[in-house]
Amino acid sequence: MKTLWILAAFGFLLLSSRASSIEEYRTDAEAAAAYNVTRKHKVVDGHVFYVEEDRPIEKVAGLYRPMDMDSYIALKFSKLQAQIDELRKETKANVDDIKAQIDDLSRKIDQVSRRQAASPPAAANTTRP
Repeated sequence: MKTLWILAAFGFLLLSSRASSIEEYRTDAEAAAAYNVTRKHKVVDGHVFYVEEDRPIEKVAGLYRPMDMDSYIALKFSKLQAQIDELRKETKANVDDIKAQIDDLSRKIDQVSRRQAASPPAAANTTRP
């Protein structure tokens, strides 16, 4: 009898800790707000899904379902990587442009320096009033 009470108490504690660890939301909008995502209803062949805006709906083994989480996260990271690559390309182009401008300015400075070194010094005004 004592073992039965111990098992019942242990089961109750296990269930209560499990129930308190699960986040429950009253509406899908609350869940979306909690995870900071924008979700919408997508209708595919009469099936309604409430998923993230950019999450594709796939047909797998004849059943429609949202893209699995691993593939969806990989899709998000590949989009992010494409944005990073584009920014890197733009930044490299800007840096190359700035380097070209610096080289051009350095050439102009060298030309002005050579001209000044080659020209005779101007006569100083030695008259006094």
